[in-house]
Amino acid sequence: MTLDKVSWAGLMIVAFGWALLFSAPQAADLLPRPAEDSPAHLDVASIAFCIILSGFGIAILGALQTGFGALNKFFGSALERRSGHQENLSSHRPAQQKKIVERGWVKNRAYILYMDGSVEIETLLGRRIFPSLQEAQEFIA
Repeated sequence: MTLDKVSWAGLMIVAFGWALLFSAPQAADLLPRPAEDSPAHLDVASIAFCIILSGFGIAILGALQTGFGALNKFFGSALERRSGHQENLSSHRPAQQKKIVERGWVKNRAYILYMDGSVEIETLLGRRIFPSLQEAQEFIA
């Protein structure tokens, strides 16, 4: 699986958070001590946990962006291919004008049987033409 730049950045932030968490006792010694009456207190471990969670969130967002981008490309090409197929069908239909022999239903899908034995049937991908009724039934099954 390839990761994009956002996912890598998120994982680097996670690594930084873990490094900060493991070095929290030493980092706490380097920080100045707050005065007794001061309400400000810097907890390095809590900051490290927040950094780790933020990094995982960024990495997940990057992975989702990559995944949905791939889905968008897939559906875009499928729609493009489908529109080209529709144009081919519409350009051939007027020239052929097949004679309809029978209309019916196969597994709750309407079909049209033509004189030459071919069948036009409604599928999940739209209307398709098959050479025979048997092939149409096999495709739907």
